[in-house]
Amino acid sequence: MSDQSHAAHGDDHGHGDASPYIQHHYDDAQHQFDSGKLGIWLFLAQEVLFFSALFVAYILYRYHHPEIYSYAHKYLDVKMGAINTAVLIFSSLTAAWAVRCAQLNQRKGLILCIVVTLGCACTFLVVKYFEYTHKVHEHILFGRYFDPCVSSGGNELLTKNNECPGSKSTIEWDYGTAKAKEGCFTAIGIDTDRAEEGIQADCTVFEATGAMAKDKDGKQEWVEKSRKPIANRCAEEVFGHAEGDDAQMSHAEAPAAAKKEAFPCWKPAIQPAVCRDGWFFAWSCDGPVCKAPSGGEGPFVSANKCLEARSNKEAALKGEGTPWVSECADGHGAGILVEYGDHAERGDTIRIKAECKGPAAPVARDPLSDKDTELVVGQKAVKRRVPMSTHEAHEREAAGPPPEHTNMFFTIYFAMTGLHGVHVLFGVFVFIWLLIRAIKGQFTPDYFGPVDFAALYWHIVDLIWIFLFPLLYLIH
Repeated sequence: MSDQSHAAHGDDHGHGDASPYIQHHYDDAQHQFDSGKLGIWLFLAQEVLFFSALFVAYILYRYHHPEIYSYAHKYLDVKMGAINTAVLIFSSLTAAWAVRCAQLNQRKGLILCIVVTLGCACTFLVVKYFEYTHKVHEHILFGRYFDPCVSSGGNELLTKNNECPGSKSTIEWDYGTAKAKEGCFTAIGIDTDRAEEGIQADCTVFEATGAMAKDKDGKQEWVEKSRKPIANRCAEEVFGHAEGDDAQMSHAEAPAAAKKEAFPCWKPAIQPAVCRDGWFFAWSCDGPVCKAPSGGEGPFVSANKCLEARSNKEAALKGEGTPWVSECADGHGAGILVEYGDHAERGDTIRIKAECKGPAAPVARDPLSDKDTELVVGQKAVKRRVPMSTHEAHEREAAGPPPEHTNMFFTIYFAMTGLHGVHVLFGVFVFIWLLIRAIKGQFTPDYFGPVDFAALYWHIVDLIWIFLFPLLYLIH
């Protein structure tokens, strides 16, 4: 190497009056900037590929299970998502402005733009914190932890943990067998009037108070100490309306009726993930020797299993009064849910107990009559109804329990938004580092690469969220 070359790479890195942060192995400031720009674009390319895998998962589940997206997106707060979208778009402006200030050696402007960008990033994380904590509180989580306390339309649901604020059900869940060990009823076995929409149950419901204690064998069991009846029946929302004199209140009128509701109140509730769907049959027994007046059996995994159990039940009821056993029908299980109209959690000291009567044996009809039609167990009477609007159809869908695989929506949701949040948090640390250096005056028109590279990273973070917002929050 020549003496001139050695001199060029002395203590001043051979760059004369240029910034001391121009490294000696670059020809000049532009060479260093171009090299850094290539590096950041390569990094951002692999980030795009990284997120692309999640977008592919989103597309596949959206194609194969559109119903879970239609239902689950209503759990998301559009206002919070919109605020975060606006915050990130504005922060991209201030990040780009920071680059311009660094190029023009406007130190105060650079510091101000970095501070505003940092504030926007922190605002995004704070909003996301409140959004996440609400979902944790309501058990709207991913995978097997998805056990929502309310439907996406805001109606209380049966849950496995049975520890939701403002409600309590008859369900006692066994996590070992992943089944409800107590509290589920056969829907067709407690529906006393299948001509009406919903389950018309005749139940005596109690709120029992007690505590866990050891029995004589040393096993823990719940011991009831006192109970009080819950007499009020909760009003049920009705969507659409029937024609003629039997017109029912529309969905728009339902909130006014709900305000008059007396709490606590009880209602039957269907949640297939808790009280399983399957094959069921109902039975009744009329006579002084009957051990029980009525009941329902199920769920059975197949019609054959149901028919076998039905045959055994018929044999068991022979000689007990006047027994009646319905035909097997495909249907739901149901639990009894108590709504308190507050936000308190009642813990294991409170349990809900219910005793429900089943349907009576069908009354024999005149075969020549054209006025009365014998109802078939498991079938609803047909009513003429005005077709629902698209909005009413969506609202009715959201009022019910989550469809199967809804937990996958939130697995994808938390994976995409959580990973994006990690990138925002990383951006916070980057901008803090830039702020410290900007205060020290280390950025000049010759050396502003770190600010430019951080702004490029931030634009990608912003762009990804601009895709996430409509894909997750604005499905309808």
